[in-house]
Amino acid sequence: MRIFYVAACAALLCGTMSAQAPCSGSKVTGLVHDSTGAIIPGASVVLDGVETVQSGDAGQFRFTCAAPGQHDLRVSADSFATKEIKVRSPQSKADLIVVLHPEDVTTSVNVGEESGNETNAAANGTSRTISGDQLSTLADDPDDLKRELQQLAATSGGLATNTTITVDGFQSSSPMPPKSSIAYIKVNPDLFSAEYRQPPFDGGRVEVYTKPGQSSFHGALFTTNGSPWMNARDPFSTSKAALGKQRYGFELSGPVRKTGSDFALTLEHRTIDDFAVVNAITLDDKGNQQRTVANVAAPQQLWLATARMGWQLGPKNTFTASYNGNVNHSQNVGVGGTALPETGYSGGSYDHTLRLLNITTASPRMMHEARVALDWTGETDVPTSTAPQLQVAGAFTSGGATIGQQRMHGFEIEADDDVVISTAKHLLKIGTQFKLYNVNDQLTTNFNGVYTFGGGTAPVLDANGSPIPGKTETITGLEQYRRAKLGLAGGAATAFNNVTGTPHVNFTQVRNALYIQDMWKLRPNLQLAMGFRYYLQNAPLAMNGATPRLGIAWSPDKKEKWQLHAHIGLFTGQYGTADYAELQREDGVHRITSTVYNPVYGDPFGDGATTIHSIRQASPHLQNITYVIDNLGGTHSFPHGWSVNTDVYWGRIWNYTRTLNINSPLNDNPTGPRPGAPNLNILQANNSGQGRANVEFFGINQHELKHLQFFFGAVRVNLVDDTNDNTFFTPQSSRTDAGEFAPRNGQGRWQLFGNGSLKLPEKLELSTDLQAQSGAPYNITTGFDNNGDGNFNDRPQYAVAGDPNAIPTQFGLLVPSGGIGALPRNVGRTPWTVHMDTNLERKFELSNPKADHPQTLTFNVRSSNMLNHLNVTSVGGVLGSPLFNRPYAADNGRRIEIGARYSF
Repeated sequence: MRIFYVAACAALLCGTMSAQAPCSGSKVTGLVHDSTGAIIPGASVVLDGVETVQSGDAGQFRFTCAAPGQHDLRVSADSFATKEIKVRSPQSKADLIVVLHPEDVTTSVNVGEESGNETNAAANGTSRTISGDQLSTLADDPDDLKRELQQLAATSGGLATNTTITVDGFQSSSPMPPKSSIAYIKVNPDLFSAEYRQPPFDGGRVEVYTKPGQSSFHGALFTTNGSPWMNARDPFSTSKAALGKQRYGFELSGPVRKTGSDFALTLEHRTIDDFAVVNAITLDDKGNQQRTVANVAAPQQLWLATARMGWQLGPKNTFTASYNGNVNHSQNVGVGGTALPETGYSGGSYDHTLRLLNITTASPRMMHEARVALDWTGETDVPTSTAPQLQVAGAFTSGGATIGQQRMHGFEIEADDDVVISTAKHLLKIGTQFKLYNVNDQLTTNFNGVYTFGGGTAPVLDANGSPIPGKTETITGLEQYRRAKLGLAGGAATAFNNVTGTPHVNFTQVRNALYIQDMWKLRPNLQLAMGFRYYLQNAPLAMNGATPRLGIAWSPDKKEKWQLHAHIGLFTGQYGTADYAELQREDGVHRITSTVYNPVYGDPFGDGATTIHSIRQASPHLQNITYVIDNLGGTHSFPHGWSVNTDVYWGRIWNYTRTLNINSPLNDNPTGPRPGAPNLNILQANNSGQGRANVEFFGINQHELKHLQFFFGAVRVNLVDDTNDNTFFTPQSSRTDAGEFAPRNGQGRWQLFGNGSLKLPEKLELSTDLQAQSGAPYNITTGFDNNGDGNFNDRPQYAVAGDPNAIPTQFGLLVPSGGIGALPRNVGRTPWTVHMDTNLERKFELSNPKADHPQTLTFNVRSSNMLNHLNVTSVGGVLGSPLFNRPYAADNGRRIEIGARYSF
């Protein structure tokens, strides 16, 4: 009940409805952009031939109070055909999207975008466009902004971390640009369009469109500061650390020449004084257990820059060049939770992207878009220690970082070519999306070696530490390490694993997609969307990428209060560069992966040690993942600015990629007989996995009240598979799938989300952003390799009645081995997480707002995790370990920062 109480409090914080008095009409707001997504500032927007406004720098326009009913909206801009559309007050959505086509294209309705309340086959309940006042309420810090947008995109049913973020119509994922450079954001556009590869519930989509330069000079200076006294103590820390953040920068835009060219620049720097909280169970010099808690400084220095120039090359041709740069440096990465300070490393990364866009009006009804992006990325990591790592299951990790002296360099070319053909009934888009990746990495993972103390069967010791003949017991990894530390029987490590050879991995991956999408307006209240996409790639080769799509939208009533839609389509996955790099890293030729079971601690390859080798390979019949997804949904508008929308998705997944050890031992002994070569694990990536999904979404929106706007929704996700959505996931046994069909790690069943803004007296504005998720699944394991297949992911069994070694748990009486049945995968659940961000803002007009160079000064106070809720990220999952079933790591506590922005 607590989570619903928190959600109710968040809604109340957005505003008290009884205190609001609606105006006699409703506002009409929207955005003006062209068919490529580029915003159009300075467009003339006329309501009912009387009231006129101009679209702002971000393409936004606003009429403050339009009488209830239908209105005529006329939008015009230089070099574009005038558009006349019907709009209804109150609006059914927060923002009206008006798309202008090149001059001479005569169409009164754009069938490919949202236009007023018209039926739209591209619509779905999780789609949103964020601009203007809504955009200003989001976080200023790029990392916080990214998190908020990922949470909004998760309404499609996917994990927030799987969200794809793109910039200015390009397809490749991109770092978040500065908020000050953003014109508007599309969250989950038509995910059934053939233009997109990723299925809805496999991760949402966020499209960011940046501002062009302006016809006169404009700019801003900004800064934010978060000091230690403002911030709460982090969870699991016993003392408050000196947490803080400083952010400052500028933006400037204007004309290069009097007409025909413009520029826009932004630059910002962030210094983040963060701390990682270590919360582990270790041993003192005498072998006694002790709790180790520490705040470890993890500072970050980040630079973010953008530059954009636009040229009008002729009456039918525009060219835009833009640059985005990110340079970051972080210390003590990887420290926290059970990872001790010596396991950390310093990391430096960069991402430099050059984007070129050319738009040509080939004819009055045809537009050509050509995009080319060049992206240089790199990362260099330096570990604090190069000693072998020591992993004590469910207690602590010490020693050096497993990544070693890692260096990664990548170069990507993206080339997109599209043709847009517009007629009175159709909007046809045909295109190709080509990507080339060149990877040049030094992958030193496990070159330093890893000792694993996972526990297992060991002799029973007497009071003097001597073994009692004929008696054994099951011990934890920590007890196993204690015995090794004190030289007692049963103290041999569970395993030692390392990699030798050359760390250099170099390859080129090519991907290409061809697509065609048609939006066909059959009747004013009936629209059909048809698409086809074909995707293929190499490294590894996958060519089964033919995916047709179909959508339909219908409004059954004359006033179009109801909007109903349905979709069905095939989708395909892809193999990323990281997938192929991992296959190459353990190829068994250039790099040799070795495992020794029960090694002598400090001398793993000593006399008598038997070495087991492991190699990775792709199945010779490897194909791409295939999804089929159906969708039904609708939106209904109610009086006084209320609207509700709902969507339901059903999905089936096959050819799902996972990894099986196709040469695992037949008798559960690592050195025992195998189907093929002895003492060799062959980890084959193949298409033996499958999955299914059911996602239900419901949302409610209020946008008519003069002082209050809010949106609240919920998503229920039932997504299960036997791959954990990971190419290199391995089931606990290669010979049975018992218990493997389960929810994915981190995918909670329920998600609640909402945001709102409340205009207070004295021109203050309060906004909130809420996201909550029910318990995320996590796995329960024994800590050791029960079946000798090289994977330390074996799960406990249910205890036989009367077993004195049974461990009572919330899942029943369990034993590491010797029981019956198998515990299902991912049966653990973390507590609910609740993230609530707030922002209180006041803008001061320093000059006439209608002047050519209006000046404003804005102050704000922003808080993340305002409720200071304990958002657990890790729970002990090793049966019988000191941290079993106990949370030991969490997201940050409350953070507060104060900001100021001067605009001119």
